[in-house]
Amino acid sequence: MTGINAKLWWLFAGLSLAGLTLLAFVTVSVYDAVYVDSERTQLVEMAGALAETYESGGSSLDAIHGFLDEAGFNAVTVDDPMVLGSALPLQAPEEDVIITFEERERLSEGETVIIERRNAYLGSDLIGAAVPVITGSELTAVALVYRPVSDLLRAFLNVLPVLIAAGVLALLALLWIRRSIQVEYTAPLEALGASADRMAAGRFEGSTGVAAGNEVGELARSFEKMAASIQAQDEDKREFLQNVSHELRTPLSYIKGYSELLQRPGDDQAKIAAILYSESERMERLVNQLLDLTRLEGGKGQLNIELLAVAEIVREAVEKTEVKWREKQLRVRAELDEGLLVEGDGDRLLQVLINLLDNAIAYTEPSGSIFIRLSASNDEALLEVIDSGAGIAQEHLPHVTERFYRAEKGRVRTGGGAGIGLSIVREIVELHGGTLAFDSEAGAGTTVSIRLPKLDI
Repeated sequence: MTGINAKLWWLFAGLSLAGLTLLAFVTVSVYDAVYVDSERTQLVEMAGALAETYESGGSSLDAIHGFLDEAGFNAVTVDDPMVLGSALPLQAPEEDVIITFEERERLSEGETVIIERRNAYLGSDLIGAAVPVITGSELTAVALVYRPVSDLLRAFLNVLPVLIAAGVLALLALLWIRRSIQVEYTAPLEALGASADRMAAGRFEGSTGVAAGNEVGELARSFEKMAASIQAQDEDKREFLQNVSHELRTPLSYIKGYSELLQRPGDDQAKIAAILYSESERMERLVNQLLDLTRLEGGKGQLNIELLAVAEIVREAVEKTEVKWREKQLRVRAELDEGLLVEGDGDRLLQVLINLLDNAIAYTEPSGSIFIRLSASNDEALLEVIDSGAGIAQEHLPHVTERFYRAEKGRVRTGGGAGIGLSIVREIVELHGGTLAFDSEAGAGTTVSIRLPKLDI
């Protein structure tokens, strides 16, 4: 038995044993400290009252003896000089109680004596108190009050059921606590352990079955979220591999087919070689984009931070894409705040702008327009790329920055991109502490907004 539930049982058994031991100790202590000790005090007080009554004249001595007898106490007053002065034990055997010679000596010195011992003549244990009466320097009388210990024990036994009931209640409380711990903690932990084993075997689906409203329940819910996240990542990995395979299959099939044609002499070998080169470039772009995205998502994308004028980056991006937008006879216009400065990596931000412009050019019909606006918005630099293209349907907007995602139904696609560019754009913007947003409707164009922390000098 090594499970957590077995350990809980061992703990419960240990606590129960310790509790019973403590109860027994308390019972003995209560008997000794409360009953016996209070009985000693009471006997001393009664014997003292008896001695005072005798010393004051003894008119009510018989009444006190009668009261003590009715209360279950035995009272003796000894004033016989022969007995008091004898070297023999005080009280004759027929008087039941015997005070030893040593105790008589202590009485002679004025000391109160507590008697606790077995009396051979009564055949029972006694507890009593003897108080001396001293006249001058002589012991003239001894007041003795005593009772059998069995009487005291019977009085204590009347209270013992209460102590036993308290012990039973404590044991039931321990059982309830153990049950609560099992329901609220050990059973959920065992369920979590079983779920962890399933995860280790590659099964991430399903709930842990833990509904506790405590820390373990919070742990279970976090565990379920983690399992769902891992499952989603596992599905993303499979989808990623499928998408990569799909993207590579087409150029590889072209390369394989045209390579076979190269083996046959003909006048179109130059054309075939051009196609092979184009497809090889396409594969190279895909691999480079994948490597770039992997570095960025892994936090290993190094940024060369410097002070940048965003307007200059915009103009450079427009110049680098001029051949493409002029070929489609697009109108490109820019409205730039020349004084806006940011801290960032110029090459990476240029990569962002070129990617956004490439998308705008690809999805805008000939003779359409692209408007680039750079302005200050509170403490941020706001860069907007607005095109008059086909737009993106609302259901696709939340997914456009996902890897390999293509909103083909919302845009007319003529380019050869792999659906990775916007994922890279998102990662670069976030590495600069900025945000990326899309506002679009099918047939109404698209606005891409980038917000970067503005630097004031």
